[in-house]
Amino acid sequence: MRNPPLDLAAPPPSWDLDVLQAVRSCAAPLYAVAYPAPRGGWQVSLLERPDAALRDSFQASGDWPRTVDQQLTERGYVALASLLCMNWTPLPQGGRGSEVFRDHHDGAAESW
Repeated sequence: MRNPPLDLAAPPPSWDLDVLQAVRSCAAPLYAVAYPAPRGGWQVSLLERPDAALRDSFQASGDWPRTVDQQLTERGYVALASLLCMNWTPLPQGGRGSEVFRDHHDGAAESW
């Protein structure tokens, strides 16, 4: 399955105060922020705590949240909300967020 290209015409995100607070208060090393993309699908950004530095960004098209979870898995991550079969946290402007961890089941040696 091919990943859709990033929507380079979209402006770079300016994070809402609620998003920044969620990143700062999460226990995980990363926080995933997903917003509906202008042309359909989801624009997902992985923000590193505590300062919300952008670690990765991608676009996922398809059914929520399966398509986003699949893209995260392919990148070696797992969303806590999906792992616990919970809903992602609602964010302003139709966004959703979840704490994200490195999935060590893929054999990756990286740890934080």
